[in-house]
Amino acid sequence: MGKLFIPTDRIGLQTAQKSIGAAHFAANQLLSKGLAVGWHLDGLALSSTPLWPEGHYYQCGFSLEDSSAGRSILEENGLLFEELPALPPAKLSLRPLKIAFYAGRGADADFSKPLLKVLDIGGFTYRPLSDEDIRQGKLTEFDVMMVPGSPDAGECYYAGLGDKGYDQIRSFIADHGHYLGVCGGAYLPLTSYHSKNPFWLNIVAATENEDLDYWRSGSGFVRCRIDNDAHPLFASLALGISSSLNVVYWEGPSITVTGQNVKPLAHFERLLASGIPSLRPHWDMRDNEMAIAAINGWHNCLTEEVFDKLLKNKCAFAEASYHKNKLLLFSPHPEMGNFGSGPWAESPSFLLVYNGLFYLSSQ
Repeated sequence: MGKLFIPTDRIGLQTAQKSIGAAHFAANQLLSKGLAVGWHLDGLALSSTPLWPEGHYYQCGFSLEDSSAGRSILEENGLLFEELPALPPAKLSLRPLKIAFYAGRGADADFSKPLLKVLDIGGFTYRPLSDEDIRQGKLTEFDVMMVPGSPDAGECYYAGLGDKGYDQIRSFIADHGHYLGVCGGAYLPLTSYHSKNPFWLNIVAATENEDLDYWRSGSGFVRCRIDNDAHPLFASLALGISSSLNVVYWEGPSITVTGQNVKPLAHFERLLASGIPSLRPHWDMRDNEMAIAAINGWHNCLTEEVFDKLLKNKCAFAEASYHKNKLLLFSPHPEMGNFGSGPWAESPSFLLVYNGLFYLSSQ
């Protein structure tokens, strides 16, 4: 029996599939049925395929053993796939993922809603956990904890979780599972070197030089430069050694790496637009409500002076480790999507969320 290969290549700002989330949605369905899914990340040079008899090069994608159950799921989702006699071994193997989504006092509803919608588009299974759930030790039932943005630099998380909740999160990451934090969620694991700061977990060798000064930067649209194009986080996004990402930024941490258990993955390169008159975007932001709010609805607008002083060339995306498990920290908001190149639901930046979760699930 042969192999089925599902390409997820980047073609401009689109993917080889009909939609950004389609292949990931199908991969999650395959996993839920107990089918083994491989993740190819090193490129495939094929001399001839049914779709490309003259030969083709695929950047990345998923594979599985050919079966009627697998074919049915791919066809139901309208996916483009290759039928091949054999494939090189996949770099990573995916596994079903149980996600604990932080829904306590510190989770800002405006930032949680788009992230939950992105998870739904990608077919991920999650369960919201309250502060009390976490204090009671329910994190141990999950593989990954996701923490969305907050209205500050971490104080709100502590207000709901307290010392007991923080100890449960530290124990979970040390002994049970992984962590993915966006904006405020990227502040949370940091270590304060300026003062006795009880509002962060203080578990990774990275800090924010402004400590709890959440109001220091503002909101706007930024370009980030990928520092590690081979990292699975950037599958279907990085094409070539030098690749960039355009993302919504909203008061997230400027991550300063201070030790060996944190690796920078991408850095802030330039400010593209914000709500100040000289930097207002000239393009239609279509149906992206959060992008519109970042420009028109937020009183603290990112300026070029502030960007150059606090963000430029600083780490925007990072991977850290704590005991035996991994943390992914996103300062910008990939879940807020495109800000002009297409409909929100087809935002390439969603791939950072999907790839991040598949990377944390992989074996």
